[in-house]
Amino acid sequence: MDPENILEELRNYFLTTGFNLTLTIDPNLYSTDQGSSKKIESIFPDAKSIILIGFGGKGFWDIFQKYLRENPGFKTNNVDLIDNYSVLKLKEAANILEANKVAYKIAYPFGKDALDLNFLKLGELGGAGVPSLLGILLHPVYGPWISLRGAIITNMKFREYGESLSGFSPCPTCDKPCISACPANTISESGWDWESCMKFRINDKTCAVSCASRRACPYGEEEQYSEEQLQYHHKFVLKSVKKYFEQENKSEK
Repeated sequence: MDPENILEELRNYFLTTGFNLTLTIDPNLYSTDQGSSKKIESIFPDAKSIILIGFGGKGFWDIFQKYLRENPGFKTNNVDLIDNYSVLKLKEAANILEANKVAYKIAYPFGKDALDLNFLKLGELGGAGVPSLLGILLHPVYGPWISLRGAIITNMKFREYGESLSGFSPCPTCDKPCISACPANTISESGWDWESCMKFRINDKTCAVSCASRRACPYGEEEQYSEEQLQYHHKFVLKSVKKYFEQENKSEK
């Protein structure tokens, strides 16, 4: 099958599973920006394309919840539900590649493969968004409500690849309500102070179920996650951050 047709089949499959972002990146553009450990050729020597998968906006949650209702065993047998769902659906999509004898490798922005690829850079190159003061990508339609879930590196070459949103640069001219909204003062003109933010969240319940700065962003207001989805993400992130700092403290002793 022609690579463009395979890509279309993948895109249609991902749409049915809640992932409305299927973006293609030229691996040469990516590798010129990265250190040797993150160069595509060190991960997959025959790489000719990167297919980035994710979701933007609030639509994913309804499809994901429907899947959980129809597959109660999945919720019972898994803890990190969205991560495991992402792995499951990317592996299912790989059947399309295998049926067409396409060589590939899958990487994720979480788990043991988390450091294989710079997903923020991939998202920027593929058009998922531009860097923002919030430390996450900002999209003209979805705003900061973007989640990148995995990348498929393949030996397929496409006629065209996604492009960065070079004409979209919202933060410099914005009133920046994200700065004043942060109760811990971790957002500034210089960006997001990740460590201070996470330490505040561990010790204070103010940001336990939502991010005031993210909600204050004027972009993508109609695509904001529901309260239920935000609570899920924040609970999961907090658990991961606590584990990270516990490991950091152990290594310092």
